[in-house]
Amino acid sequence: MAPDLLPGFTRQFIKNSDGVSIFVRTKIDSTKPPLLLLHGFPQTHVEYHRVIPSLLPHFSIILLDLRGYGESATVPSTNGSGYSKRLMANDCISVMSQLGYDKFLLVGHDRGARVAYRLAFDHPEAVSKVVVIDIIPTAAMFQGFGDVTAGLKAYHWLFLAQPDPFPETMIQGTDNGKHYLEHTLASWTRKKTLEDFDERALEEYRKAYCSETRIHSTCEDYRAGAFLDKAYDEKDVQDGNKIQAPMLAIWGNAGVSAESLQNKPEGPLEIWKKYAQNVCGKALGCGHFIPEEDSEGLSEVLVPFLLRE
Repeated sequence: MAPDLLPGFTRQFIKNSDGVSIFVRTKIDSTKPPLLLLHGFPQTHVEYHRVIPSLLPHFSIILLDLRGYGESATVPSTNGSGYSKRLMANDCISVMSQLGYDKFLLVGHDRGARVAYRLAFDHPEAVSKVVVIDIIPTAAMFQGFGDVTAGLKAYHWLFLAQPDPFPETMIQGTDNGKHYLEHTLASWTRKKTLEDFDERALEEYRKAYCSETRIHSTCEDYRAGAFLDKAYDEKDVQDGNKIQAPMLAIWGNAGVSAESLQNKPEGPLEIWKKYAQNVCGKALGCGHFIPEEDSEGLSEVLVPFLLRE
């Protein structure tokens, strides 16, 4: 699928200890530190195609499709049981271990960022640095839904988490989810159009999302957020746990995080400081899909942070 967007990257499937097959793309240079990049909803690993050229001079690059997304396997799941960020983080640990890495740099966007910070909580020994792109913690998102602006901006959190098969049926409609996919992509950008996306990437996202099985998997991802991931966050806060790895939080000033918080006294960075021991932050002048809306701005912030001793 769209191999020309990632020239020179190998393709392979790696099974975790439970036999779940994860699709992985790599470009490895043994002299460079490993960097794992995790995509978000409703996308695949291809979302980083514009950022990759700035990363290749410095890092060995590993990309994967989260379980249930792209070319990775779907799993049986009820109320999110097969799609918790804890399970997805374990998938990442298994993939990186089988590639020969026990410690690595970690970047995630959207749902991938939720996997990234859960991995940093659960496997602190494996993460040298972590970057989260356009999210705030799951528990903090749910806490904000009493505000009308936040609820309207992030309506999908509650819609997609509704009992199966209600959202699946609504999304599938008469076009197998194409309208919902394209509406979601366009509406979360600053321009509210699809013009910032490469057409080859859009075709990748359509192929990966527009099927009954994949629509169900992504709904299960959001059900996991409501039924499992929120509780994991709350337990860490209650126990006084904080992410120990140096963290960089990046958000678009017209993205989901910033717009959800516009009527709140705290911004994304202030919220992350409650969850991470050592965190810095930066806003960029774009919407939610930062790797594609402002790849240059992202690289200018991302690369120095990852290279800093």
